[in-house]
Amino acid sequence: MKRLALIALLAALAVPSTSPAAGCSPLDCAASGVALPGGLLAARLAGVNGRVRVVDLRSGAQRRVLPPGVLAGGTLVREDQADLQWIDPASGRVVAHRTIQEGLLVGASQDGRRAVLQWSAARKAVFGIAGRGGAVHEAIVGRGNWGFDALSGQSLYLLHYLKRGYEVRRFDLAANRLVAQPLKDPNGSSLIWGVAWARLASPGGRYLFTLYVGPDGGSMIHELDLRSGTARCISLPGDGDFDAASSYALALSPDGRTLWAVSPGYGRVVGVDVAAARVRGAFRFPLSVDRFGGTSVAAIAPGGRRIAVAAGDRLWLVDLRSHGVREVRQAAGALGFDPDGSRLWVVGAHGRVSTLAPVTTSAGTRVR
Repeated sequence: MKRLALIALLAALAVPSTSPAAGCSPLDCAASGVALPGGLLAARLAGVNGRVRVVDLRSGAQRRVLPPGVLAGGTLVREDQADLQWIDPASGRVVAHRTIQEGLLVGASQDGRRAVLQWSAARKAVFGIAGRGGAVHEAIVGRGNWGFDALSGQSLYLLHYLKRGYEVRRFDLAANRLVAQPLKDPNGSSLIWGVAWARLASPGGRYLFTLYVGPDGGSMIHELDLRSGTARCISLPGDGDFDAASSYALALSPDGRTLWAVSPGYGRVVGVDVAAARVRGAFRFPLSVDRFGGTSVAAIAPGGRRIAVAAGDRLWLVDLRSHGVREVRQAAGALGFDPDGSRLWVVGAHGRVSTLAPVTTSAGTRVR
């Protein structure tokens, strides 16, 4: 039964999330937390289609609750019927808006200044790029099943869904054409398979990291360099257990050089060299529970030494220098460290904010 349920899930998630027949992708429906400028945390406990709780990481106070929308570049972009709105999460104010004629909001540029809309015309997929003023740029892609991936500069990155997976394609907005060749790792195929399970963007908007989980329990990180228009695939340790692989969570070091992937299911901490697109190092830690399912959330401390990861009803505090790990029984929908890294704020499933302090681990030990 578990195998059949997994096959059904993978089949449903092969459909773009904007399609009425789509399954609910973890990218859409899983709880998450996104750090915002000014020491704030955007907690999305019901996924991207749910409300955004803005938490002050200095005090742990909930500042406000915002409507659903796309978070990009520290801005919330939302569609209210025919009105596109750009909202500043810090103040809750609508800083810009414009009227649109058609299309469904499916994303935003990395800096949050442009919205991406999608619709169909004459059985062709069309993506509209809408800034805060001026005309909407229409990118007519063609027939087939298409979804939005990213927008940076004059490059619109799209997902082309095929029978056995999907490819990342680039639409050149300046030339108004779809680039013929799909993006691919130099040493691999352009076809991506598995489920897009988690996603993380670098603060400067250059990189987009996507965690893919396969039905065999294998997983990999798809690193998309939006500046150069290149893609690399980095395999992660572990195989044979889909639930364990799906517990991987991503966190980027403050200097942007190392992407950390932590799997409570496999008991692995993996450091990826972003510039080289390869695993730099990894270590293990023991577990007190046998099975995992669903997704994990993570946060990294301002100094870059500690990572907190929560999955199910457990939370792990990982010291990246000593490899010490502290495990506590604590469920979380979003996590965030305060500015000096001394406290970890935990946002529960119903929005209640609590704290763990001190957030240290014993040097050189693994605490279960």
